[in-house]
Amino acid sequence: MKDVIIVGGGLKGMLTALFLHDAGLKVMLADQNELGRESSWAGGGLITPLYPWQASPMVSALVKDSQQHYPALCERLYQETNIDPQWLKSGLLITDSSQNQAAQHWAETWNYSLELLEGSNLNTCEPHLNPAFKRALFFPDLAQVRSPRLNAALRASLHMRPILVSQHQAVQQLHVVNGQIGGVYIGNELFKAHKVILTAGAWTTTFPEVQDSPLQLRPQLAESIMFRTRYSTLQRMIVHKDYYLIPRQDGRIVCGAVFSSQGLEKTLTEQAQEELRAVACELMPELTELPIHNHWSSLLSFSENDEPFMGEHPEIRGLYINAGHGSNGVATGLGSVRAVVTQVLA
Repeated sequence: MKDVIIVGGGLKGMLTALFLHDAGLKVMLADQNELGRESSWAGGGLITPLYPWQASPMVSALVKDSQQHYPALCERLYQETNIDPQWLKSGLLITDSSQNQAAQHWAETWNYSLELLEGSNLNTCEPHLNPAFKRALFFPDLAQVRSPRLNAALRASLHMRPILVSQHQAVQQLHVVNGQIGGVYIGNELFKAHKVILTAGAWTTTFPEVQDSPLQLRPQLAESIMFRTRYSTLQRMIVHKDYYLIPRQDGRIVCGAVFSSQGLEKTLTEQAQEELRAVACELMPELTELPIHNHWSSLLSFSENDEPFMGEHPEIRGLYINAGHGSNGVATGLGSVRAVVTQVLA
């Protein structure tokens, strides 16, 4: 009998397992694939919504909490595993300055620095940005992590602990008795637990108990491409028309966006690749001569109001859900896990 079984081994599932184990609970973590290999691996790693001022107060609060605690988490994981998640305060440039007033109000409300950059100031901030862009909003305090490395570090950290991990087998169903969670079935085997937490992203709604709840999720496909450039070419994260361009410390540059609703199937489309390449080259003309080094996709789960659902199932005692983060999975992930863990331990 476990204290808690976590279904879904992405970023939020692994963080939940780590924190609950730290609290002294007996934990099991189950994933239908390998830990940290789905959307958590594929994400851009921005610890911010693309347009921060468009986020709800709930999302802004979660992001703020995540931003405050990611540096210590990444340092802890680096010390434990020797895998550096590469937390980097690279700052965020947004090419659309038309909403400067709303952005400024948000920055003042949540205590962030914000600068309206023009001309030479913009060029100094990001010399590789296309000079055709004359104005941009700059949030110097916003940071990123390198998602594959963060997930690899978490995976390594969990393997150092006596946490039961089930991989490559889907949880077939939840075990519910008289409105109380009792565990999960993997294959025909019942694994019992006092509490269960669903952190399965787009697959969360495959469980009938969630389908019948007020939580409504829709999967959407995100696609990304990557270039390899010389070391530290691009300095800042850049957002342009719902696309993002992110620099890595080794010179890699990732360009990504959310494209369409595809059910629960991941695909790669030539159209998306062409769109991403066109945007990347528009923002940074130096990329025009470079080949695309990699192209991948992932499934994200969006809620109806673009706010994640975090908490106990309205009708099943002991069943908790943390899902619906959309494209803010990294940005809200750490804050949401901290909130759910607090509920579970209460």
